[in-house]
Amino acid sequence: LKYTTPPMHFTHTDFLKFFLYTTVFFLLFFGYNTVSGPYFETTFDSASIQNQEVPISPVFTEQQVIIPKKSAVKPSLTIAFNPDYTKIDNDVVNHLKEIIQSSYFQTKTTPLHLVLDSERQEPRGQVVGNKLILSTTIPSDSEQLKVFVHELGHIVDIFYLKKGFFADPSDVFYALSWESFNTKKKEQKMTNFVSGYALSNKYEDFSESFSWYVFHNEDFLKRAKKDTILQKKYDFFKYKVFGMDAFIDTSFGIDVPKDYNWDTTKVPVDTKKYLYYIK
Repeated sequence: LKYTTPPMHFTHTDFLKFFLYTTVFFLLFFGYNTVSGPYFETTFDSASIQNQEVPISPVFTEQQVIIPKKSAVKPSLTIAFNPDYTKIDNDVVNHLKEIIQSSYFQTKTTPLHLVLDSERQEPRGQVVGNKLILSTTIPSDSEQLKVFVHELGHIVDIFYLKKGFFADPSDVFYALSWESFNTKKKEQKMTNFVSGYALSNKYEDFSESFSWYVFHNEDFLKRAKKDTILQKKYDFFKYKVFGMDAFIDTSFGIDVPKDYNWDTTKVPVDTKKYLYYIK
């Protein structure tokens, strides 16, 4: 006698099970990628004053999944001081408030918890979640405002350009120059970046470009006309972040920027002109 294996029948129930399992798998997969994004995995520091070399960032082999608890609506801006008894010039606080409350930034950077630290030297600015720590020992108003806006660029990247199950808007920007967190595409060259520090990793590239767009838009556009990658980076902020009119063709620089700058926050700007513009 020959034994023949009966043909398998793919029933309607089997199809529903397959569809359900596949859907759950992809939801879990994309959900994991979402919570493993920059909001959960790292902090962001301003460029080092002492070291002007592209840092070698650590490779994270394990990532902790954090599920934030739902909470009541928070105020758009809270300010704390370190140490608590420190005295801060009111003009400094007011200028930072003006930036946050400006229509150019408010919807993109709040709620924000700002900590003004009079003991911090390095890094000058740091973002951890939606907390922005800013040193008050920065020697000039120009540099302090630029460090602040640079760090706001990280806030925009993390929170405003929200990560979803199927898309991360920032990936459009990252893909222009980066294979991964700190691995550049092979064909990339210095002219594809606005500063030396922008070559550190994709997040610093985003934030340095964000700051250059805000303070030196005219120069950014001038460079972009000569470089396809820079043009795409410029267009990203124009169409995906700020809109058609904000900062277009503006320049708050005191001098014509050099072709190469290690750190955009060190390029001086006219703070009065800038603060007047954003009102």
